[in-house]
Amino acid sequence: MLNKTIASLCLSLLFMVTAAHARNVDLSTVPDRQAVQLTIYNSEDLTLVRETRIVTFKQGINPLQFSWANTLIDPTSVELKFPSQGDSLEVLDTTFPHDKPQMLYWNVHSDADQEAKIEIEYFTSGISWSADYIAIADREEQNLQLESFVRIRNDSGEDYENAQVRLVVGTINLVEKIAELARIPVSQVGQLEKEEFRRLRQQASNE
Repeated sequence: MLNKTIASLCLSLLFMVTAAHARNVDLSTVPDRQAVQLTIYNSEDLTLVRETRIVTFKQGINPLQFSWANTLIDPTSVELKFPSQGDSLEVLDTTFPHDKPQMLYWNVHSDADQEAKIEIEYFTSGISWSADYIAIADREEQNLQLESFVRIRNDSGEDYENAQVRLVVGTINLVEKIAELARIPVSQVGQLEKEEFRRLRQQASNE
């Protein structure tokens, strides 16, 4: 288990409800993660996170709220996907409220009332790993058995319990650090950085 150190990631589902004399927004908490996968690029303090959740959608437009207060998530990298729903679900638009810099809203259109698996992908910093190796010789000192132990440190501000972890060895080239991107407005992030994110996502999907 990777321990939570600052705050939790909040994901909630907003349903528009109409009444005889008024319209309200009903806030409903999305169920816990079904699974989470971390691909840790140690050389650049970069981790690709892929969360899987089960969400119940109503027919029509469903506003989804996603926030990352007190974490090191890069908001420009957040993507919502529907891996097994075909064309029955579609993200219509994404909004970043000016008065809430660590929050976004998706408007999701659903063709019918349905329960669906969603994937949320994003990059974060603050997660690192280190490896230790032990060599054990046999009695004749002719052969060695090599054992490795990996330690993972989580200072990202988010708790990733029971995560599946992939460790990437080697270097990548980023124009900006993720910790810096998490603190600046979305509009100021360069196109080169977004292209690099796409490449890393594709690489992780193919492994």
